[in-house]
Amino acid sequence: MPDMNELVKIGLQEGQVLDLEKKNLGDAGTLQLVQMEILSQVKRLELGDNEITDIGVAALAESPYLGNLKLLNLKSNKFSAEGARALATSPHLSNLDSLILKFNDIGEEGAQHIANSKTLTNLTTLDLFRSRIGKEGTLTIKRSPLYQNLSRVRLSDI
Repeated sequence: MPDMNELVKIGLQEGQVLDLEKKNLGDAGTLQLVQMEILSQVKRLELGDNEITDIGVAALAESPYLGNLKLLNLKSNKFSAEGARALATSPHLSNLDSLILKFNDIGEEGAQHIANSKTLTNLTTLDLFRSRIGKEGTLTIKRSPLYQNLSRVRLSDI
């Protein structure tokens, strides 16, 4: 894996967008990233296609530097309901308005964690396409108070 400081330097756009998509970060790179104070400036964090598991997502959710984050894209990684739970309960993600989790294996349980979140109340965009949430997970999201605020939502029962 390349040097994290170098990746951040290259991936940081206009001081507020950090695009690290397809950088093979894995959990090790994510654990390094979440300790970087520069994240406190970032409003949009692109981490798709990085082989991040529940371990990396939990570390991300615990990072005190994500309070200004508006968009978090974790599409096509390797996390499950545990990762969804970590995101849904993170005290640092209350300003998120867009959460993209498509192509992960969060399942019905992960959908329930998100639907019951007391933190993700500012979401206007939620993408759970092909995240194996099933029909019950789809219904859980649609019945949650969270759903009322969503202007863009992608759910699938696959």
